[in-house]
Amino acid sequence: MNKLENTVFWRALRKFLRFGLVLSSILVTLITFAAVITRELNINFLGYEEILIICAFWLYMFGTAYGSYEDSHIKADVIVVMMPDGRFKSTLAMIRNTVTLVLGIVFLLWALQLFQWTIVMENKTPVWRIPMTVAQSSLLFGLTVASFYNAVYLYDEVKLYIGKYITKTIPIGSSLDDIREV
Repeated sequence: MNKLENTVFWRALRKFLRFGLVLSSILVTLITFAAVITRELNINFLGYEEILIICAFWLYMFGTAYGSYEDSHIKADVIVVMMPDGRFKSTLAMIRNTVTLVLGIVFLLWALQLFQWTIVMENKTPVWRIPMTVAQSSLLFGLTVASFYNAVYLYDEVKLYIGKYITKTIPIGSSLDDIREV
């Protein structure tokens, strides 16, 4: 574990992400269940889609951030997984993590522009008049947290590479899990 992973911030962020995942999952489930029941009973549940979409946005972005925390998000690493351990595999892993971080930052900048635009335009949902900023801010939050975790894991990957192949202070067979435990 690196020093950052021992901080209160790291543990609090993980707990917040888990709480957000559970809460948004429950809300999506309850709203969907209520919509089915009210439809069956011919009760008008007008505008539930607006709330459901906001909760779904937040669920998706909490999942994005938590997937980045776990380093279990979708990656383009089929080649890296199939390769034997070595310098070339470590180089490809660093390139993959760098591309992931760069793309995450590009998407983060777009999310920031979208967030700013929704504030300026003052868009609201048609029925409940909920500001669109509520849903759009989930993109900004999720991509910020995911980029943060990607940056930390890229740092770990670079540190492992330098230790293995440049300074030779880390044994060649070591992995990221090994250096995180140190």
